[in-house]
Amino acid sequence: MEYSRVYHWQYMPGLEEEEVLEAALSLSQQPRHNALLNEIASFLYLHTGAKYVVIGRLSDSKTHMHTLVFMMDGQLLENMTYPLSGTPCQEAVTQKFCYYPFDVAKRFPEDQELQILGIESYLGTILLSEEQEQIGVTALMHEKQIKNPAFAEHLIMVLSTAIEEEIVTLRL
Repeated sequence: MEYSRVYHWQYMPGLEEEEVLEAALSLSQQPRHNALLNEIASFLYLHTGAKYVVIGRLSDSKTHMHTLVFMMDGQLLENMTYPLSGTPCQEAVTQKFCYYPFDVAKRFPEDQELQILGIESYLGTILLSEEQEQIGVTALMHEKQIKNPAFAEHLIMVLSTAIEEEIVTLRL
């Protein structure tokens, strides 16, 4: 399956991006609370321009994803559980990171949600526990190509530790 790895690109954030990354670092260092994942998803939405933000937890069997946050246009949607097989999230789990700049719905015809939502591009990364166990995925999806995917990946990386800690806490 074809995919691109943004983390191989040379990336230097500009001044505005540096400020956003500093704000992300501050957000990730906040004391943990019930709405932190929602705040992180809102932050990702605001600073990446992606229509959809998903933060999901893997099932114990690693065959399903349960969304902890499912956001469209900055608004929370009802969480859902879906099988990983045939989804770009499965690629994010397998490859640790994946980016499909266009035609993602065509590449994953089994993923009906992509079809229904009209998703064109997908950027997703694996979330790991301290023991390096796969525990979830953070994903951005959009009806157009995601702008500045290198920055979006970097932003997710800055926030990943806080997301991972929240998922581990929720699993206890």
